[in-house]
Amino acid sequence: MTLRFFTLGMTVTFGSAWLFAVVLPFFKTRTIEPVPYVEALDGKTGVYFPKRTGQITNGAKVYAQNGCYVCHTQVVRPTYAGNDFHRDGWAGFKADPDRGDTRRESNVFDYQGEEFAQIGVMRIGPDLSNVGSRYEKAAIAKNTARKEELGDAWNDAMKVTPEEMLYEHLYDPRYRVEMRWSTCPSLRFLFEKSKIKGEIPAPKAEARALVGYLMSMKKNDAVPASMNYSPPKPAEK
Repeated sequence: MTLRFFTLGMTVTFGSAWLFAVVLPFFKTRTIEPVPYVEALDGKTGVYFPKRTGQITNGAKVYAQNGCYVCHTQVVRPTYAGNDFHRDGWAGFKADPDRGDTRRESNVFDYQGEEFAQIGVMRIGPDLSNVGSRYEKAAIAKNTARKEELGDAWNDAMKVTPEEMLYEHLYDPRYRVEMRWSTCPSLRFLFEKSKIKGEIPAPKAEARALVGYLMSMKKNDAVPASMNYSPPKPAEK
């Protein structure tokens, strides 16, 4: 084998991988075109517009600066590539009280408003694609249990919000007994200093931005069937 042939072979090998893994995806996703609903498949017309609110831009920067992407992914894989659909809450909920099965894969719209798509490196911690919805569900369950426990002593001032639960996790990931297994590092430096023990101090602007960003991650909008690898089957007549 000559040096010229070897060099050409290496260039073609690595060049092809770079072309298909970097160049083509970049040009396909740098401008996002609206995706229309098809009435025969989706039961409605119009175009898909993702519902996402929160401090996405600032929160994404705080998320990246603290290395959250190292241990957490933000990718709900299609069924042929993994088992994310079978993990309750990751891809949505199989039995949502309002819409039934809301599970879906990730799509390019899930990363709108971010400079970089935080797809992650490893899954040491759980995937966060739907973490906002999971914390909303957890807050409802916690409030319901406390209301049943306290009975007439319960009042709305005792309600716990999903944001408060997230602040608690960021300040001390192992604060709750059921979370003693967590390997997530504490982000106490994102909170004001306090001498009161047993109380979560006031969050700084960075913590509020991060929580707003995390709460924006929800798989609760119905995407067009053309964007879903496993769209719901049409009802039989």
